[in-house]
Amino acid sequence: MNNPNPDEDRILPFIDLYRSLLQMDQAVPEGTDLPFTSQLEKAKHEELVAELSQVREVIESQSWITEHLKILLELGRIFTSEFDLEKIYTKAFELVSRVMPSEAFFIAIYQKKCEKIQFPFMIDDGIRYPIDELEYGVGNVSQVIESRRTIHIQTKSELLASTDEFRGNPEEDTGTAIFVPMLFDDQVIGVISAQCYREFAYRNEHEELLQIIGMQVANAIENARLYDQIRRQSLHDDLTKLKNYRAFHQDLAEMLRCERTERVTLLMIDSDNLKQANDAYGHHIGDALIQRIATALQACTSNNQQSYRYAGDEFMVLVPDRTVAEVEQIVEEIRAYLRSNPILHDDHVVDISVSVGISVYPEHAQTGDQLKQTADHAMYLSKSRGKNRTTVFET
Repeated sequence: MNNPNPDEDRILPFIDLYRSLLQMDQAVPEGTDLPFTSQLEKAKHEELVAELSQVREVIESQSWITEHLKILLELGRIFTSEFDLEKIYTKAFELVSRVMPSEAFFIAIYQKKCEKIQFPFMIDDGIRYPIDELEYGVGNVSQVIESRRTIHIQTKSELLASTDEFRGNPEEDTGTAIFVPMLFDDQVIGVISAQCYREFAYRNEHEELLQIIGMQVANAIENARLYDQIRRQSLHDDLTKLKNYRAFHQDLAEMLRCERTERVTLLMIDSDNLKQANDAYGHHIGDALIQRIATALQACTSNNQQSYRYAGDEFMVLVPDRTVAEVEQIVEEIRAYLRSNPILHDDHVVDISVSVGISVYPEHAQTGDQLKQTADHAMYLSKSRGKNRTTVFET
């Protein structure tokens, strides 16, 4: 740990030296000339050593508090602006290691719905371990979650008696361990733990510090989750749960930049009868029609083929590295799905058909905007030629 007070580096060695001189004097045989001329003087020196020892304790305590405050300030600064969970876990470990010996460290997240405990960050003797899971109810972590209380184990035998669930380095036994509940909004969301191979390695101050850090890490985790939720919502359509126009432009730009992708085919798909469905049966049927098209796209495309609700009843599908014939087969599968799954409303069957335009990068366009324009042109040709058909852009 770096010393925040440079004067301390000069004072503490002096205190140690003075104490050692007194101890040397006490070991000198009787009758030998002593550096102290009288017992009174020697008593005064002993009193001085006691006072210097108190000074040393104060200096060490103040050094601890200073470094403690620095850690908390740094945590606060980082965690209020960081939304990457991996970076949050790593920084928490780095900062804890600065103020307490931490040969092993982990952060555990309680997944209440499935009654499991996940370990997204675990390090032992410098080795980062892969993400692991544990059934809730097993070991000290579960006990901390259930009791909402810190567990401070100070010896190897105490740890062995407390659990038979061990993770990390199998070649080193943990001597001291602190398990602290991470609380957010009065709920335990997980556990943070620092561990040392030595016994009695941690003081009460270490426990208090880890408790404060645990609260800050819990806040940072929940902020990151909220940020991710908002980010996901901003990239998805509420009605269909497909990605939206913002996600489309991001994904298209990324796909065109990818050196591994040789060609990108864009399908622009537009409903042929949304207005008629709205006018005849109401907007709730129009919404059902849009949802049914979205379901068809999800059912007929593979994982690397992304579907989007771009606007209104207009959809996009990005297909990397497929021939035009293969893409046209995907369109036919979408049409077959829609024919087999019409919307039923009272005694009426609401059929669904779509017009499709296809454009290919780099054959038909050199940029993302050009790809969209050419697909749009092809789709409107499908509309003008009688709807419910597919048109491939022609240069």
